[in-house]
Amino acid sequence: MSSTDTRRPARPWGAFIGVLFLIALVAVWAAQGTLSGTGLPVGRAATIAVGMTLQAIPFLLLGVFVAELIEAFVSPALIARVFPTNPLASVATALIVAFLLPVCDCSAVPIFRSLLRKGVPLSAATTLMLASPAINPLVIASTYYAFGSWSLVATRIGLSAIVALSVGLSMLVASPRALRADSAFHDGDACGCAGGCAVPDRSFSGVLGATGQSFGRILPYLLGGVAASTLAQVLWPVSSLLAGLPAPAALALMMGAGFALSLCSSSDAVIARSLASLAPTGALMGFMVYGPMMDVKNVALLASQFRGAFVVRLFVTVSVAAATVIGCAWWAGVLS
Repeated sequence: MSSTDTRRPARPWGAFIGVLFLIALVAVWAAQGTLSGTGLPVGRAATIAVGMTLQAIPFLLLGVFVAELIEAFVSPALIARVFPTNPLASVATALIVAFLLPVCDCSAVPIFRSLLRKGVPLSAATTLMLASPAINPLVIASTYYAFGSWSLVATRIGLSAIVALSVGLSMLVASPRALRADSAFHDGDACGCAGGCAVPDRSFSGVLGATGQSFGRILPYLLGGVAASTLAQVLWPVSSLLAGLPAPAALALMMGAGFALSLCSSSDAVIARSLASLAPTGALMGFMVYGPMMDVKNVALLASQFRGAFVVRLFVTVSVAAATVIGCAWWAGVLS
């Protein structure tokens, strides 16, 4: 570190806060028998929060680790060979990669950030981030397990791919700046800065250290999303609101449920199956297509890494695209 570098060493405050939060959750969960006598849904809320956190953390850790591997070992030249310069071909390539990448939305956000920093076009990176939690082999298997219907699986995958492609291509129009200013630095392999650029530590311990720092920085945002989602699940009984709703309202409600419940895409089909007797297929598709792309945890993670204007545009675009694509398919009888 040079004498003019005044940056302070990173401190793992995020990880420390996260550990305290988890300890508090487990303590409340363990005491739920005592708390049940108070008449408050504290025990249920703690159970939901503990389950969601333990489900999300491994995927988030995996995503951060993969992102740091990309940061350390994948050069911009290699990225350029994988993703063509043609925008349409680049987006199509992203969709193929997404199909082969078995990750949840918690994992997709750090990978998205790392790809952008390596120079992948925003349209392609956005397509990859949105599609990978929605069309990967784990989702295909879990959806078939829940519903036992290959036609429904194909419909979910097809609608998810169309929505992801639509949103990705929309980023070609008035392309926004996504990365924050302090995140937009170049990799050392291709840097021509006069003062030099930070070259990532390519040792195993260096990658693990970077993973730990990034994970600790992102973890509080994940936990904030878990808290908001838990509150929504405790106070918002989705099943009791579905009865007698017209199609547009049912679709909107189930998309809202997918956003609020923040389920992992590898398990959301099981929850959707439990609502199949109450909600039509079109509404269930709103839950299973929109939820993996945009939920409370996802928005919290995006807000920790990207510009607010980009997060707002992404949220609005995904919401409009999902409602339009699913609504049109429902109206055309594809989802009957």
